[in-house]
Amino acid sequence: MRYFDTQLVTNSRIHAGWWNEVSANREWFHQTETALATVQNAASILPRDAWLDLDGITRRVMRSDEGQVYMADLMPLAKAVNIGKLVHLNRVSSDAGSVTRSMSGQIPTPMDKVVYDYRGAPVPIFSTGYGREWREWNTLQSENFDALSDDQEAHTAKIRRDMALYALDGDPTIVVGGYKAYGIRTSTLSKALNLGAGAGGANIDLTAATTTADDIDKFITQTLGAMLDANLITGKVNLYISPEIGRRFDLSYSGSSGFKGGSLLQYLLTNRRINKIAVTYELSGNAFFGFVPSSDFIRPLVGMAVNTTAITRDNPTDNYQFLVMGAMGLEIRADYNGKSGVFYSTVVN
Repeated sequence: MRYFDTQLVTNSRIHAGWWNEVSANREWFHQTETALATVQNAASILPRDAWLDLDGITRRVMRSDEGQVYMADLMPLAKAVNIGKLVHLNRVSSDAGSVTRSMSGQIPTPMDKVVYDYRGAPVPIFSTGYGREWREWNTLQSENFDALSDDQEAHTAKIRRDMALYALDGDPTIVVGGYKAYGIRTSTLSKALNLGAGAGGANIDLTAATTTADDIDKFITQTLGAMLDANLITGKVNLYISPEIGRRFDLSYSGSSGFKGGSLLQYLLTNRRINKIAVTYELSGNAFFGFVPSSDFIRPLVGMAVNTTAITRDNPTDNYQFLVMGAMGLEIRADYNGKSGVFYSTVVN
């Protein structure tokens, strides 16, 4: 999840415009508060420097856990889009052309051209809010800002995790112009690896004590490797695993056939296809997912960086209310034939 910072505002014209709107909203709020101060106790007015606390807390919370393991790898791949775009489209093209061989070069060559297909990803808005009863401001002291900070922290953490879950599983209730809000584990362009015992399944439980280190190594090198080969993937992949799989990977590899020093995790990281292996608490049991960390295969679509604004109070007895919001979609990218660098595990017996 992306938040407003100097680098984002400097390098993105879209987000610089949004930051100007957020700043204007805050300035309008304070001007209204100043006007109200003429008819009530000035101690009940929210000081301007409170925004320094709010913005600082936003940055700190967004670097905590809850999906950060994979969101931290996804956000550098993000593309900024205009908030007015409800759906972001991307175009894919087919191959074209045929080659003839001859000694004279006079053999007719058929004319051909590429054909196009368009795919779209919705960019929904994530929002939450909090508020305080207006009379609380009459006793505002430094400790009262702690209460406001706690509200901000809790709600920012909530929206942050919701964005991470959206990136994982999308939202089947969001459909715009026929385009569905898919996540990594629900996109028709992601590749599913069946770990079940049914037809076509790998019949492996990566968490089971009876599954040997050699069994897991074979699954990574052969089953996962075959899927990547089928999709013509040459780049290394990030693999995100459940805590249960993580604990299994932490065990020594030396219990397998023949002595192999170090942990299974250390051994798997020597595989030419693996860029990193990380545990995320958003997964459980025999579950994992992964992707090539490149915007050619996957990228978040940031319509608006997460920010906090106050709802203007028109009357002295209006409560103080704050809105935390951001806009983000997720684009899984595959070629014209559906070859992709994004995958996830499933169990079908």
